[in-house]
Amino acid sequence: MTTPPAPDGPRPAAGPPLAGPGGLLPAGPTLSLASHRGPHHAIVTVDGAIDYHTAPQLLGHLSTPETQGVPLLILDLARVDFCDSSALGAFVEIQRRRSAAGHRFALTGVQLEVRRILELTQLTSVLPLHATVEEALAANRP
Repeated sequence: MTTPPAPDGPRPAAGPPLAGPGGLLPAGPTLSLASHRGPHHAIVTVDGAIDYHTAPQLLGHLSTPETQGVPLLILDLARVDFCDSSALGAFVEIQRRRSAAGHRFALTGVQLEVRRILELTQLTSVLPLHATVEEALAANRP
């Protein structure tokens, strides 16, 4: 005797969903970071999503000698398409560390979706935002 299918039709077998090429799930969000250091600043260009999985990578990168000790740290988010509360926590932590050391911090190139999150959480009053890296450099000349 067989069990009749559920009223809304047959159910798939239990197990992880299959998606993407070859039926495999993507590994998760990825984040690329590139740094450039000038005489009085460091610019970190971020590409990808900043979330629970990648925020520790961002914080770790900002603890390297290349980004430490400069008066101004600029985080260029022009290629960041998503952030969650972990990203917001990372931004606040970076601002806290920089401020405690007597250094400045700025976000540039913030995309509309990320800006909306910053505005909804009222972090735009805490985190300096600039349209471009050049604007941030001009606003923070030594």
